[in-house]
Amino acid sequence: MFQLFFPIKTVISSNRSWLIMSFIIFMASAIVFYYMPVVNQASAEQTADIQLEQLEQLFSVIMDTTPLAGAALIFMNNFLSMAQMLLLGFLAGISPLLTLALNGALVGIVLSFSAREGLSAISMVVFGLLPHGIFELFAFFLCGAIGLKFGYHCIASPLPGKTRLQSFRYIWKEAISVLPLVVLLLIAAAFIEILITPQLLELIL
Repeated sequence: MFQLFFPIKTVISSNRSWLIMSFIIFMASAIVFYYMPVVNQASAEQTADIQLEQLEQLFSVIMDTTPLAGAALIFMNNFLSMAQMLLLGFLAGISPLLTLALNGALVGIVLSFSAREGLSAISMVVFGLLPHGIFELFAFFLCGAIGLKFGYHCIASPLPGKTRLQSFRYIWKEAISVLPLVVLLLIAAAFIEILITPQLLELIL
């Protein structure tokens, strides 16, 4: 019988190892760039400048709009980033791998810079990242996990008992199945980021 969607709980549990792998890639990149020597980190910061400038431009636009419009902009920015990880993973998994590593590096650089400016990295995580990050990061790791799975099983080795084409179709169904959850998580994260996170950051900045 043809089945378009899989139960979300089943998709998540069957991809637990890929979720762990996406988390490890992100955290490893964050830790490396956080503890990178200042000299080397300066060059890394220059490499990340384009991404940071784009985020700053988005932030300035968000601050000039209504909370609803700002949340919509945050949602669209995050959704487009995660959709390309989720749906373009079959291209050897390059897109999710780079996106996970780059975002981890940006977090590490920002926290390291904050620490050098006298701000507590723990406070920045607790007040500036976790409130919306609980939702956003889970969606991020889930998209990264299925994207990495796409790349591995469509290029390196197909799923057990399946051809590469059958593997592609199976993982594509998994990707489509989790999209509604990803959308809900990103909507929640966007409203928290626009309404609550700035208030919390004022407590430590």
